[in-house]
Amino acid sequence: MRVLMWLNRGAEIPGGHRVQMQRTAAALRELGVDVDEHLGPEHPEGTWDVVHGFQLGPREVAAMRSRGVPVVMSTIYWGLTYTAGNRTDHFDLRDQLGRGRRGLRYLRASVRGRDHLTRLALDEAHEEFDRVRAWSMADLLLPNAEGEARHVRDDLGVLTECLVVPNAIDVDLFSPGAGRARPAGSVLCVGRIEPHKNQLGTIRALGDAPGMTLTVVGPPHPHHPRYHEECRSAAAATSNVTLLPGVDHADLPDLYARHHTHVLASWYETTGLVSLEAAASGCTVVTTDRGHAREYFGDDAGYCDPADPTSIRTAVDRALASGPSTDLRERIAQRYTWSQTARQTLVGYEVVLSRRGHRRHDNST
Repeated sequence: MRVLMWLNRGAEIPGGHRVQMQRTAAALRELGVDVDEHLGPEHPEGTWDVVHGFQLGPREVAAMRSRGVPVVMSTIYWGLTYTAGNRTDHFDLRDQLGRGRRGLRYLRASVRGRDHLTRLALDEAHEEFDRVRAWSMADLLLPNAEGEARHVRDDLGVLTECLVVPNAIDVDLFSPGAGRARPAGSVLCVGRIEPHKNQLGTIRALGDAPGMTLTVVGPPHPHHPRYHEECRSAAAATSNVTLLPGVDHADLPDLYARHHTHVLASWYETTGLVSLEAAASGCTVVTTDRGHAREYFGDDAGYCDPADPTSIRTAVDRALASGPSTDLRERIAQRYTWSQTARQTLVGYEVVLSRRGHRRHDNST
C-alpha cells in the first residue's frame, strides 16, 4: 500500500499536528506501508492508493478524488464552543485592530445594502464552508476522540463516516523516569507559547504561590511574539516562575522526571500530548476541562477552568498533594502508543480501499 500524508497549512508551526503526522507515518512504515510525506499547498506528483490529509481544503480533496484516489482526513477539530466563543482574556494589538477593521467593514457593507452585508458575511464564513466541503467530500474522517466526532457532526452537519484514531506518544521514551523522586511543589508546563495554551493565565494563577515552583518550557509561537514577551515579563515579576525556551524532544523525559506535577490549562484540548507524556513519565497531571481530555484521562487527572485562576491553583494544589496514577500509566502503555494509532489508521485505509474495490491490504504486514 502506498500512502501520501499531506499537511497543507500550518507546517511552519511546531506542534501536535506535525507530531501526529510524522509519528503516525513512521509507525505505519513499521507495519509495511509505503508512506510519503508532503508539506505545503503545492499539489504533489505521484501515485498513491490513499491520501491522508491534514488541513486539506476542498480543492485538494477534489483533485485527488478526480484521480481516483480515496481521501481520509485527520480532522483536529476544536468545535464551535472554542472557535466562536470567548476563549481568552487576552487580545493583543493585532486582535484589537482586526476587530476594529471588521466592524468598519460591516458598517460600510450595511450602508451599501443587504446584499453587500450578506456577501461580506458569506466571505467571512468561507473558511468554515471550505472545511465542511472538504470533510463532506472525504471518504473517511479520523478524529482523535468520540467527542470530536460528535462536534464534527453536530456543529458542522458533516455526515461523513468517522473512525476514531486516538493520539499517542512514545511510551518507551518517557516511561523509564516514572519511578524517580521529584522535589515537593515542583510544577511543569510544557507547550508552544501562545494564547491558546494559556501560559500567561497559568503564571498569574501560580506566581508567588508558597512552597511551589513553576517551570514553563516551550518555543514561542511564530504568530504571537508579543504574547511570549508578556509571559516573560509576568514570570520575571514572580519569585517562583522560570520561563525556558523549547527543548529537543529527546530531552523532555528528563524534564518531566524532575517535576511532580504537569499543568496544561489550555482553552481547549482534544488530548494534550504533553499531558500524556507527563503521565507516562510519572507526573501527576492537571489539564483543561474544555475539550475531550477526559476521554483519555478519566478520573486519573485533575481538571481546571482556564478562565479561573482559583480553579487552576486548586487543581494544582491537589495534584501536588497526590501521587501519580499507575492505572493511567498502564492505560497509556496499552492504548496510546504510535503503534496502536498506526494500526487503527491502517484499518481506516482498508475500509476506504474496500469500498473502492481495491485489493485489501494484507494484515500480516
